[in-house]
Amino acid sequence: FPVQNNIAEYEALIHGLHWATKKGIKNLQVFGDSELIVNQVRGQHATKNDLLRNYKNRVSDLIEDFEAFNIVSIPRKKNEAADRLAAVGATFDVVENIKRDKTQPHMHVIVRPAVPNNNTSWQ
Repeated sequence: FPVQNNIAEYEALIHGLHWATKKGIKNLQVFGDSELIVNQVRGQHATKNDLLRNYKNRVSDLIEDFEAFNIVSIPRKKNEAADRLAAVGATFDVVENIKRDKTQPHMHVIVRPAVPNNNTSWQ
């Protein structure tokens, strides 16, 4: 599904929080290179856009599952390797029904948003 950068940042955060919850992690520190998202999650920046507010609220709900949670902003310069990896991942086509070796790293392709956009159908 096509998204703007801020939505992609929230999607990554939400899916990371789901993963951490499934793994039983109780204390979590998140590093993000989007100052806007980090400050919105911290409550230090107003979330005026309705869709971003829905994402922020979903993150807030997920954070409640942790005993301790902290989100830290890191400069994009210090996150260049992750940005390059994300850019490479964005070039992959979605392939359905593939078998994978669970001992090898893999990439999960998300085909619909974690938070629905109430303005358009997403199902």
